[in-house]
Amino acid sequence: MKVLRCFAPTLLLFGLSTTTVYAGENLPVANPIFAKVPIQCARGYAYQGVDGATCTSQSFPAQAFNGTPAMGWVLTPNTGSGGAAGITGPNTAFEPPSFDGLPFSTAAFLQGQGSGVSQTIFQFVADRPYRLLFYLGSRQASGSFDGNQTVAVYLDDRLIEAWGLTSYTPFTLRHANLTASHGGPHVLRFAGTALGDHTAFLSGVIIEAVDSADEP
Repeated sequence: MKVLRCFAPTLLLFGLSTTTVYAGENLPVANPIFAKVPIQCARGYAYQGVDGATCTSQSFPAQAFNGTPAMGWVLTPNTGSGGAAGITGPNTAFEPPSFDGLPFSTAAFLQGQGSGVSQTIFQFVADRPYRLLFYLGSRQASGSFDGNQTVAVYLDDRLIEAWGLTSYTPFTLRHANLTASHGGPHVLRFAGTALGDHTAFLSGVIIEAVDSADEP
């Protein structure tokens, strides 16, 4: 019963429940479903471009997401080697899992080791428990490309938890417990850790305050 009660406020934010959400329960996360900056590239996805170029390559379509008003996140730029991050819609060449029935139709992708997205989250209260909720999915296996990615979550430089995915894992709601040793801003970061062309997808990021008794 605790699990159902804990997740109900989050489901309301996604339009899936009628349970009341009380003011101040959630910390503000900018652009939680990665949809506020439209993808400009014709293939329906784009890397964060290291030079700010827009859709100049069919192999690596790139767009300057970082620093764009309303983006909220900082994405690892694509340098043509190593890990990189970007944004995708459904049914693209990145072969994300289905978005059908989900409260979002856009996701960040984390490709390879060193890929990542991060955001400074404000208004943490020292030593208060919070619950981080988000959806993770992974890429379909195709040739040398697959979804065998591990995604780690950090608060500042502290590892919170990591999730190992196998190819074509459907978008699944995940959660982790967070506490901050001091109040104010802290950096939340999602990082891909698998070396090679392995891609996971992330969306629907929420941080909600919980009572100690509600922790799993």
